[in-house]
Amino acid sequence: MTTDRANDKGEVQGEGDYKAGRRYNEATREFVSDNDVSKAAREAAPESADEQQQMERAEQQGRQRAKDEDPMLDNPEAIDKSGQK
Repeated sequence: MTTDRANDKGEVQGEGDYKAGRRYNEATREFVSDNDVSKAAREAAPESADEQQQMERAEQQGRQRAKDEDPMLDNPEAIDKSGQK
Protein backbone atom coordinates (compact mmCIF):
# COMPACT_ATOMS: atom_id res chain seq x y z
CA MET A 1 0.00 0.00 0.00
CA THR A 2 1.39 3.42 -0.98
CA THR A 3 0.81 6.43 1.22
CA ASP A 4 1.66 10.11 0.95
CA ARG A 5 3.45 10.03 4.29
CA ALA A 6 7.20 10.41 4.58
CA ASN A 7 9.12 7.12 4.67
CA ASP A 8 12.22 6.33 6.74
CA LYS A 9 14.48 8.30 4.38
CA GLY A 10 12.41 11.50 4.55
CA GLU A 11 10.97 10.96 1.07
CA VAL A 12 7.34 11.38 0.12
CA GLN A 13 5.93 9.55 -2.88
CA GLY A 14 3.03 10.60 -5.03
CA GLU A 15 2.31 14.29 -5.40
CA GLY A 16 4.88 15.08 -2.72
CA ASP A 17 7.86 13.28 -4.25
CA TYR A 18 10.69 15.47 -2.92
CA LYS A 19 13.45 13.65 -4.81
CA ALA A 20 11.70 14.15 -8.16
CA GLY A 21 11.09 17.80 -7.31
CA ARG A 22 14.78 18.34 -6.56
CA ARG A 23 15.79 16.61 -9.81
CA TYR A 24 13.37 18.77 -11.81
CA ASN A 25 14.54 21.99 -10.15
CA GLU A 26 18.21 21.16 -10.72
CA ALA A 27 17.61 20.20 -14.37
CA THR A 28 15.72 23.47 -14.90
CA ARG A 29 18.52 25.52 -13.33
CA GLU A 30 21.11 23.74 -15.50
CA PHE A 31 19.08 24.32 -18.66
CA VAL A 32 18.68 28.02 -17.91
CA SER A 33 22.35 28.51 -17.07
CA ASP A 34 23.70 26.41 -19.97
CA ASN A 35 21.36 27.51 -22.79
CA ASP A 36 20.17 30.62 -24.57
CA VAL A 37 16.63 30.64 -23.21
CA SER A 38 15.60 33.63 -25.35
CA LYS A 39 16.70 31.78 -28.48
CA ALA A 40 14.83 28.64 -27.41
CA ALA A 41 11.69 30.73 -26.85
CA ARG A 42 11.99 32.31 -30.29
CA GLU A 43 12.45 28.88 -31.89
CA ALA A 44 9.35 27.58 -30.07
CA ALA A 45 7.19 30.47 -31.31
CA PRO A 46 4.33 29.50 -33.63
CA GLU A 47 5.16 29.67 -37.33
CA SER A 48 1.64 30.52 -38.53
CA ALA A 49 -1.64 32.01 -37.33
CA ASP A 50 -3.17 28.52 -37.37
CA GLU A 51 -0.39 27.15 -35.16
CA GLN A 52 -0.83 30.15 -32.83
CA GLN A 53 -4.54 29.35 -32.47
CA GLN A 54 -3.81 25.67 -31.80
CA MET A 55 -1.33 26.62 -29.08
CA GLU A 56 -3.80 29.03 -27.48
CA ARG A 57 -6.56 26.38 -27.47
CA ALA A 58 -4.19 23.85 -25.89
CA GLU A 59 -3.20 26.36 -23.21
CA GLN A 60 -6.84 27.15 -22.45
CA GLN A 61 -7.63 23.44 -22.10
CA GLY A 62 -4.71 22.98 -19.72
CA ARG A 63 -5.72 25.98 -17.62
CA GLN A 64 -9.29 24.68 -17.32
CA ARG A 65 -7.98 21.59 -15.56
CA ALA A 66 -5.61 23.47 -13.28
CA LYS A 67 -6.68 24.03 -9.69
CA ASP A 68 -4.97 27.41 -9.38
CA GLU A 69 -2.84 29.63 -11.58
CA ASP A 70 0.80 29.98 -10.53
CA PRO A 71 1.05 33.56 -9.19
CA MET A 72 4.64 33.78 -10.47
CA LEU A 73 3.32 33.77 -14.04
CA ASP A 74 2.28 37.38 -13.44
CA ASN A 75 5.79 38.38 -12.32
CA PRO A 76 8.46 35.91 -13.53
CA GLU A 77 11.22 38.49 -12.96
CA ALA A 78 10.67 38.03 -9.22
CA ILE A 79 12.33 34.60 -9.43
CA ASP A 80 16.11 34.76 -9.25
CA LYS A 81 18.36 32.19 -10.94
CA SER A 82 18.43 29.99 -7.85
CA GLY A 83 14.67 29.51 -8.09
CA GLN A 84 13.96 31.54 -4.99
CA LYS A 85 11.61 34.49 -4.65
